[in-house]
Amino acid sequence: MATVAGPKIAAVAQQIIDDIRRRNLRPGDPYLNTAETAQLLRVSGSTVNRALQLLAQRGVIRRRQRQGTLIAADEAQSTLRRVHIVIREDHLRTEGLWADGVLFGLQSALPGVDVQFNFRPQSEEAEYVERLIDDVLRARQTAGFVLIRASVAAQRLVVASGLPAVVSGTLHPSVNGLPSVERDQQQIGTLLAEHLLKQGCRQFLILLRDRITAGDHAMLDGAHAALAAAGIPLADVALRCLPTDEQAIAAEAAAQLAKSTDRLGCLCRSVPLAQGVETATKSLRIPTKRRPVIAVADVAHSADVPSPYACTQTTITPLEYGAELGRVLAAAARGSRPDPDRRIIPVCLRLPTGKRSRSAPSR
Repeated sequence: MATVAGPKIAAVAQQIIDDIRRRNLRPGDPYLNTAETAQLLRVSGSTVNRALQLLAQRGVIRRRQRQGTLIAADEAQSTLRRVHIVIREDHLRTEGLWADGVLFGLQSALPGVDVQFNFRPQSEEAEYVERLIDDVLRARQTAGFVLIRASVAAQRLVVASGLPAVVSGTLHPSVNGLPSVERDQQQIGTLLAEHLLKQGCRQFLILLRDRITAGDHAMLDGAHAALAAAGIPLADVALRCLPTDEQAIAAEAAAQLAKSTDRLGCLCRSVPLAQGVETATKSLRIPTKRRPVIAVADVAHSADVPSPYACTQTTITPLEYGAELGRVLAAAARGSRPDPDRRIIPVCLRLPTGKRSRSAPSR
């Protein structure tokens, strides 16, 4: 089982850099071997080995067979050669979490970089990320990460590795040291709830994926505030967290539709959840006037193609969003901390006709 216990690789790497400075070592000078460094820093040999691999990635040292470890340059900064996008394959395929425009924007900000998709499993995610980190540290190419909906354990592993990384989405509150670029999740919840209220809905069903993230919490806060401001009692709001299984979604939606006494507003996190509501509506043969109103947070669409649902989109293009991710990742590779390191992109409401509504003021 993966663990983040013990000293962080990045912290051990910094201790080695400090020791290089104290010794006033110059390019070409030899450095201690793994066992000697482990004894000096009082950490395990495996931790020292990974820290030395990280410094080799950064271009601070060179590790050669028979020559040992040599000082390469005074804190040289290497250039990214590869970017690993860590995402679940089903999220990429069904939820539009990585539009082509975002990918092109990332590549435009990091010209010449090899972009590789790494599809993490639904279980044992931390173990998968730890193996990926080990592979990157052993490789000669300097690499970084873009994490999408990664677990808190996976985010902590990447922080501990010291490798350049950026989170596309909401950073877990307990994780420090990772920059992020995200849509304004609280604003998403507010805009979608306000839209459903304007459509005359007085009862509500909020459907989330079965795995909740920090972004879901922020979206729920926004929706709750909008519904509370409209005087909607808690008893008229149902929250369900469901797997991406159309039958399971449709069954739960049908149960809520059967209980509703007023027009139901469905705030869905993803398109599969919305499609499950539509399946339930058709199976129950609900009259047009009582059909639920659906609004969706995450929809894969381009600016010139109407969405089938009311949804939100960023006030910048996917290309600009991807370029922002690339700039943040490039700064991390240079060892500089972005300012601000958490970048929240405002959103606006997009109606099914393709027209934009006015966005709420960004926070």
